[in-house]
Amino acid sequence: MTFSAFLAAWRFEWRLLRRDAAEWAVLAAIATMSALAFFDGAERIAAQKAAIEDARRDETLRLDSLRKTLADLDAGRVKGETPPYRDPRNAVFVGGGSAAAVAALEPTPLAIVATGQSDLFPAALKVTSGTKDSFLFADEIENPAHLASGSIDLSFVLVFVFPLAILALCFDLSAGEREKGTLALTLASAESPTAVLLGKLAARAGLPILAMIAATCAGVYLLRGAEPFASCAFALLIAAIFAYGAFWALLAAVVDSFGKSSAYNALALIAVWAGLTMIAPAAVNTLADALYPAPSRSEMTLAARAATTDADRERDAALARYAEEHPDATATEMKLGDAKERTIRRLAALETANARVEEVMARHEAQLARQRALADRLSFLSPALLMYRSVADIAGSGDRRYVEFSEQLDDFHKRWRDFFWSRAHAGQSLTQADYAALPRFPASANVASASAGVASALAAGVGLPALLLAVLAWRGLRRCKAA
Repeated sequence: MTFSAFLAAWRFEWRLLRRDAAEWAVLAAIATMSALAFFDGAERIAAQKAAIEDARRDETLRLDSLRKTLADLDAGRVKGETPPYRDPRNAVFVGGGSAAAVAALEPTPLAIVATGQSDLFPAALKVTSGTKDSFLFADEIENPAHLASGSIDLSFVLVFVFPLAILALCFDLSAGEREKGTLALTLASAESPTAVLLGKLAARAGLPILAMIAATCAGVYLLRGAEPFASCAFALLIAAIFAYGAFWALLAAVVDSFGKSSAYNALALIAVWAGLTMIAPAAVNTLADALYPAPSRSEMTLAARAATTDADRERDAALARYAEEHPDATATEMKLGDAKERTIRRLAALETANARVEEVMARHEAQLARQRALADRLSFLSPALLMYRSVADIAGSGDRRYVEFSEQLDDFHKRWRDFFWSRAHAGQSLTQADYAALPRFPASANVASASAGVASALAAGVGLPALLLAVLAWRGLRRCKAA
């Protein structure tokens, strides 16, 4: 193969493509879908940021109100007895709701690229000293119908639309000329027939690949500025687009090298596209769910309610036995329904419920971890699935970042719970110093999870198959004949 023949074929094919309406239709489709994806992503990110700001504003107002009420109580400006659930000195009730801390996962600069898991989990949670399910699943953040249909983000365009654009231009690389009767002349007049075919392939596949990269750069720049361009995550995203586009272009070249008709090539490539983008991912998810079924959310909710009910019954039974054994003490000691009794009763119920719910959630999270591990291993069977998961991780909305967030949330929940429960067990009232020392959720890193793991997964799951297809395409095109 000579480079001059390759370059001449590329230039000639480019001139033909400029006059081809199909090429412009493909480019228009990429531009339109990318614009819609970025518009949808911008609205989604704006909604997430607004939710985080509202949650933090509400947290500030609640804490200011508690501090003001506490100051009034200390100064004796409050008359009468304050109910425990409104008393800013009551550690159990304050930690269980009124002083709930906000744990937020800030969108990364590239979060506009992929929805990932962000439509399944709220951007901000109000952490309390209650059971984890009481705040983790407190609200549904999205319409189930919308979740079932999915969203149009750039990862959708990359995984599904982008390959179709490449296949639409490359499926008849040599078959089209063979059917027109011009392939023999093209191959005979070239110094290196293989170089000519590769030049045609580079011209046809290069345009949609460059268009996709240009659309990505333009969307990120217009909505996020030039700052993301300097990140490793953005460089990895561009490399992923190029490798994924090369995979589909080389696949089209391999199918075309069989010497079949254009119709055969089109049907074969559409079948492969459907298998890799829809059937294989669905099979992987179904298999993971079948092998490691996770307990339902309703089971955790019912376990919490049952544990709370059991704790209340045990406490009532203990008080009843105490009243029977000490009939004279009930008039002067703790009475059923007074503030101190209700506080201790609430704490006992929380401790019992928390222990039982943590067991259920531990089983739930262990099953989810097994599902993710199996899906990670099987995702190499489908470059499309691997590409989708990798783009989500690059954008900071994939499994990797949400697992890290969940671990941070577990640690913070324990610190928050211990802060209030230790004071409740000691019978201490909260002071202004305690409010100043309230635990704070650590700020999440404002970078996407563009780790070496994502890069190596892309190299193994997309780069290596593309390299194998390149070898097969080279060998197939060398055997290409006019008839």
